[in-house]
Amino acid sequence: MRKAGWTVLGAAVAGLVTGCTGNPPAKQPPASDSKPKASQKVKRELPEGMHRLGQGVTTEEGTWKLTPSALTQVTPTSRAKGLPQGWRAAKMTWTLTNKTGEVQQLLDLAPTVRYGALGKPAAAFTDTGIEGIPDAISDDPPRVKPGGAYTLTVGVAVPADAAGEPVTITTRPSTLFGDTGDVAFFEGPFPGAAARKDAVLHPRPAPDTGKALAFGQWKADPQMTVDHVRPEGTDGGRVMFSGELTVRNTAAVADLPYTPMKKSVRVSYGDELKEADLTPGGAGAADTGFIAPQRAATHTFHFALPKGAKAESVTVEVTDLGTAEATFEGKIAD
Repeated sequence: MRKAGWTVLGAAVAGLVTGCTGNPPAKQPPASDSKPKASQKVKRELPEGMHRLGQGVTTEEGTWKLTPSALTQVTPTSRAKGLPQGWRAAKMTWTLTNKTGEVQQLLDLAPTVRYGALGKPAAAFTDTGIEGIPDAISDDPPRVKPGGAYTLTVGVAVPADAAGEPVTITTRPSTLFGDTGDVAFFEGPFPGAAARKDAVLHPRPAPDTGKALAFGQWKADPQMTVDHVRPEGTDGGRVMFSGELTVRNTAAVADLPYTPMKKSVRVSYGDELKEADLTPGGAGAADTGFIAPQRAATHTFHFALPKGAKAESVTVEVTDLGTAEATFEGKIAD
């Protein structure tokens, strides 16, 4: 078993009830007293091609059916691993059904999990009864008999204030030859609060002036922004910083071309625009999980200035496979 890791769903119908012939009509409550029942509430629609958690999707040319459950809040035990302190914990199950008449090696899901309007990365954790995702790409992978099903139980965690926010999950199964499988998008609320209605991002792009954009402004095409550049302490005399790159997929449906979060950043400081040092786990390439239609994804990058160097502001260039797409500049927040 490998550690849990993430590389990072109709309207209700109400019938009309009438009295029997000859009986007086039933009293109707005043309109102001009428409250819709829970079963009558209209669920928020998803972009075409996305699925709600709980819906099954046939994938890999009909070889597999993926059925992810809704998230269920859990209380972690002392054995929990990978759970950030103070974050809310939930679990979900994935049922992978072999739709063929042959024994199949277990599909490697390789899911990317994000939460909220900005699509920030959720955390994966393991615990008693929450084993995470097995290594399906190994010398001895799990196998599933014809018509059989394999169930995974995985842990998902978000910050304490993210209850009720949508959790968006992207799967693209992996094989020994890389990520070659079908892309599928699922979404559902994180438990612990009512589902939030304002969880979809609607940025207002800044006009194209030919100059660098300020931190927090949005580029129109592709839609992206850089913000929250701030210090993170020191390491060996160097001052460490972090920032956030957010990219939004403007597509209306979940169809090709998908928008991958495959970006890199280059950070410069001073009047001479000297290049800062990118630090591990951050400013290189962002994760490559695809972004769902009408959704965003946020990548936190990290960089450091050489010992003795000082900067009140920095310039951040965003590139895609070496091609510059946008430039942002601004002051470093306190």
